[in-house]
Amino acid sequence: MCLLFIASMAVHYVLTGLGLVFFGGEGLRSAAFSDVSFKVGVLQISTQSLLVLVASVLVMAALWLFFGRSIYGKALRATAVNRVGARLVGIRTELAGSLSLLLAAFIGALSGILISPITTIYYDTGFLIGLKGFVGAILGGMASYPLAVLFAIIIPPLIWLSLRSRHVEEDEEESE
Repeated sequence: MCLLFIASMAVHYVLTGLGLVFFGGEGLRSAAFSDVSFKVGVLQISTQSLLVLVASVLVMAALWLFFGRSIYGKALRATAVNRVGARLVGIRTELAGSLSLLLAAFIGALSGILISPITTIYYDTGFLIGLKGFVGAILGGMASYPLAVLFAIIIPPLIWLSLRSRHVEEDEEESE
């Protein structure tokens, strides 16, 4: 297990270096699907941000249905829990690996398409996004989608509280 982790970190650093060589250090940003934006209180919300939220909810619901209701989703979960046991009951573990790679590639491509108009993408942006996703998966529990969504629901109240709180300017602190 430790060897695989070290090997994956080495591959990460090699791919990051290759990304820097091929794409350069400057960032890229694509055009938004729509330039319309809405003002909600002090917040300016773009349709691109709403599209990201809607797509996130739809992908989470689709994954929940896929893993809970479909035979391929149940086979993928069984393979993740016990590879040998899944093979003994007739699940093709190679298919499970290919299917998980396909799901990850689809979600990654969709995420990249939707987030590139909102933020500037650099050659190493994927590492930070992946790190945040990994932390969310660990906090939410790798096998519990409702618990992971619960952690995502905490974010809007935290933003609201941050916007409502009184921020002290540095000049005000010095004069007191």
